[in-house]
Amino acid sequence: MRKKRLLPLLLLLFLASCHPGNSPEGAVATLAGKPVTVSDLRETARFMGMGKIASRPFDEWSPSLEKTVFTETLYDRLLLETAQKQGLSVTDEEIRTEADRIASLSSPDAGAAVRPSDDLVRRELLLAKAVAFLAPLPEVSSKDIRAAYTRDKDHYAFPERAVVRDIVVRSEDEGKAILSALASGSSFSALAKAKSLSPESANGGLLAPFALGEMPAFFSSAFTMKPGSVSPLLSSPYGYHILKLLKILPAGIRPFKKVKGRIERHLQEQARKDFLAHWFSDTLNSEHLEIAPKYAPTLSIGPPTTR
Repeated sequence: MRKKRLLPLLLLLFLASCHPGNSPEGAVATLAGKPVTVSDLRETARFMGMGKIASRPFDEWSPSLEKTVFTETLYDRLLLETAQKQGLSVTDEEIRTEADRIASLSSPDAGAAVRPSDDLVRRELLLAKAVAFLAPLPEVSSKDIRAAYTRDKDHYAFPERAVVRDIVVRSEDEGKAILSALASGSSFSALAKAKSLSPESANGGLLAPFALGEMPAFFSSAFTMKPGSVSPLLSSPYGYHILKLLKILPAGIRPFKKVKGRIERHLQEQARKDFLAHWFSDTLNSEHLEIAPKYAPTLSIGPPTTR
């Protein structure tokens, strides 16, 4: 008799535990009648490289993180559905090639090359193919490229840069001896080749041109020197330096032909981004996105990150 009374109670407890509204991994929204769950958001977070955050309890995620991952989850779902409808696919060779490319970019400090899983690469390639299908890069006229260059000319300005030779030695005494040799007429380039510890010693200590603030602080003294002059001994964490200023290259603006390709790519990507933002918004409306009341205050939709 007792068993008969317990069975309905156990059944009710089981059903309650399975209901999405009572489960921390339940649905936060529906899209075209299909649930978007916390588990889906975790998968997206891992795909975005946020594995540690994905493993945390969902109620510990910040509102901004929830919005970002939720938006990306919807965006990726719609793109993958597009890929499926259009019969887009990824070959094993494409996966191997892309995985090899990603592995080659691994930091040397990481030891062995980091190779992503085939599933991760397949998903990324499918998303990229869906983007290319929906929004092929448009042609941009030379007139529009030139207009963008004229409008944003300040973006292509560069500051004055110093052209310097550098000698680096370990001890102060060695540095003073080199200064004495230079004062006696010895060649800076020859001494750099013979004495300097820097990688540029083989080239007479010649450094690539640099702007103020691009190098360690002691190099800023080059901008107060006269061309042809030699600095006093300068101390740094690397040792003792002697600089010779060869010349100051004047500030200017990069010529149009040097940046034309960069501007064209930027305009193409901006056009793609604008198209996809409208496509995403329109598709969400047509697919009837409904956010669960509990999550409505935080999961408002922003523009997706375009690939």
